[in-house]
Parts: sequence; C-alpha cells; structure tokens
Amino acid sequence: MELLPLFGAEPVHERVVTDRNRITAGGVTAGIDFGLTIAAAVAGTEVAEEIQLYIEYDPLPPFRSGHPSVARPALVERVRADLHKRLAERRKQIERLMK
Repeated sequence: MELLPLFGAEPVHERVVTDRNRITAGGVTAGIDFGLTIAAAVAGTEVAEEIQLYIEYDPLPPFRSGHPSVARPALVERVRADLHKRLAERRKQIERLMK
C-alpha cells in the first residue's frame, strides 16, 4: 500500500478494485474474489455464483489478523517494524527504476 503512489496508483482498502478497464486485487484469497468478479462481469452474477459453489469458496479464516484494522495492535506493530526495512529498500529500487 505504501509503495503504490510511486506508480501513480491511489491506494484504497478494498479486496478487488475496478478502475475503468482495469480490475486488480491484493492478497491470496483476493485472487479468487478477483476471478469471481471477472466471471460476473463477463458472464453474469449467476455464473459467478455457480463457480463459487463449484469450488466451495466460503472463506472463514482461523484467525482475525488478516488486516491491520482487525489484528491486535502489538502484532501490527511487530509486522510493520519488520516490513519497514524491506519497504525502504524496495522504495529505493523503485525510485531508481522510475528515473
């Protein structure tokens, strides 16, 4: 999320985002949501619902920690601290490539 503005993208807190002729998704299971969104756009909601039933996609994660807005604050702090160094290096790489 922090690096998206470097590419001219406006970060939003959605699993699947449709922007004009582009559809994007973030996260592992969001990829399934992405596919179902495409299926609905191309073939209709009924077909997308059939696909969802065929694959028995009914997510129920074992923990409530899949997003900073719901995870324990101490856990979020630890993960963000760990990612801070990685993001700083990625930011440098992106900035070099964007020149």
